[in-house]
Amino acid sequence: MVRTWSHRLIECALTSILVVCIAQVCIIFKLPEHIGHFPHPLAYVEWFTSLHCRDPVSGQFVVTRSMHNHQCNVLVISADCFTHPCHLQAQCGRKITLDWTSDNVLEMASAFHVNSYISLDTFVALSDCY
Repeated sequence: MVRTWSHRLIECALTSILVVCIAQVCIIFKLPEHIGHFPHPLAYVEWFTSLHCRDPVSGQFVVTRSMHNHQCNVLVISADCFTHPCHLQAQCGRKITLDWTSDNVLEMASAFHVNSYISLDTFVALSDCY
């Protein structure tokens, strides 16, 4: 989970709201000193959709890949934005696809349940969302 800031116009006043987002970390890196100084390592992440849709049976949030122009929505962020890891469960129908493995399920599945029951920290962080 990643801490981000969302700016929303409420009653003609700009307010900042802390938002929890789900991202897949692709790589963590540091830039060479001659490019600039950053106090924390950087991370290249692929975003999932916002936490607004819940599964009616489990009550867990359902997310999909966030897309822009048919490409994954990606960003380089500071590693200090990460709050804690989360557990995604691939959403499947009555039949589990046999092609899915632990190595490729994040790329193969189209939707995921955010498992809020995996840890107390995750449960508390997600209980206040929307």
